[in-house]
Amino acid sequence: MIIALSIFAIAYAVIVSEKFPRHWVAVIGGGALLIFGVLSPTEALGYINWETLGLLAGMFVLVAILHEAGFFQWLAMTAVRKVNYHPSYLFVALVLLSAVLAMFMDSITVMLFMSALTLQLCRLLKIDPVPVIIAEVCAANTGGAATLVGDPPNIILGTTLGFNFADFATHTGPVSAIAALALLGVFYFVNRKNLRDAHAALTDEAVREIEAIHRDPLHVQLTRIGLIGFGVAVIVLVFHHALSEWTGLAINAAVSALIPAIGTISFLTGPHRRKIALKLAKDDVESLVFFAGLFVLIGGLEKVQLFEKMAQGLALATADNPNGLVMALHWGPGLLSGILDNVPLALAMSYVLKDLAAHPEMPALALMVWSLALGVDMGGNLTPIGASANVVAYSFMEKHHGPVGWKRWVIIAVPPTLMAMILASGLIMLKSQIGWY
Repeated sequence: MIIALSIFAIAYAVIVSEKFPRHWVAVIGGGALLIFGVLSPTEALGYINWETLGLLAGMFVLVAILHEAGFFQWLAMTAVRKVNYHPSYLFVALVLLSAVLAMFMDSITVMLFMSALTLQLCRLLKIDPVPVIIAEVCAANTGGAATLVGDPPNIILGTTLGFNFADFATHTGPVSAIAALALLGVFYFVNRKNLRDAHAALTDEAVREIEAIHRDPLHVQLTRIGLIGFGVAVIVLVFHHALSEWTGLAINAAVSALIPAIGTISFLTGPHRRKIALKLAKDDVESLVFFAGLFVLIGGLEKVQLFEKMAQGLALATADNPNGLVMALHWGPGLLSGILDNVPLALAMSYVLKDLAAHPEMPALALMVWSLALGVDMGGNLTPIGASANVVAYSFMEKHHGPVGWKRWVIIAVPPTLMAMILASGLIMLKSQIGWY
């Protein structure tokens, strides 16, 4: 246990420091567990959740196709034009768009193009982009809590503990949507004066410059192919259990995403395939390697029964107060995810939940999963390193706008995030009382 904990702690500290590529850190940490005899090669491979990796790989491919088609930029600019460049309406549109898109794709992709577009728009409208982009990040993380594929912690919890797309959409979806709207209200209230001032300063020249931002035409055929593939993947994810029973085939979340992805690629021309392959090799393969290494690292802690001991301690401490455990799972990991990346945190807690569910006096596993998922997804808003989308947006602002600093991020993000988490915890307790979980 000491060896496993030491390797994990060192790897975690290096990952949080962001001094080295996190995928190499995870792989080296997993390799160290093999070298020191904590895990055998067979055990290490067994701890990797291949369903999670397959689901991620399939969604990465489908999102890359839509990105190559220019669909996301077109969608964002269409929203901008619909509100006639009015800064207040533009703020609402950008934040809502971030939340909605993050429900169906990873928030990293959402923030990659939203950060660039928002910075350009804010410069032309003479608005400080920092509060706007931070609001988009918080909305993306909160909106992502709505579905299985929205935030990486949801993918891990769902595939590890046996919950599907429909389960998350039904139970975390409404809570996520309400919390996202509340976040938007708070962010708008805080920034309303600056938005009004920007509207007063809006000129025809600024509008023309905004129009010139995105002149690349939408690749209609590629968009059509990408949207069909993406739509098929979502439909199969929702109904894959029923399809498995009907066809007699083993259709899990990975198959639901990979088959539409492979089928969609087969319809693409050679140049498009090459561009998408380059994007996947540059960005997404690293994420898959990181997840694989992370599964092995966390598997080492499971092998030495650390999570079983944690679950026993939690069960004893909350035996007379099941609702207290549900709230502890929301707030404890939620606040921790502000300073620790919420992906490994969610993976570690998935083992704790599995062991807790073995105690008959504990709350229902589903209720604990919804509480934990909403906590770590929203809690990731608290600092620049709480979630991967935060790191992407923060790094982009530091590079292309200027220093932001942790202090400013915390001042802007913490009050709305805590408000959203309080609202979510109230809704979770309501679900518990009425038995809808």
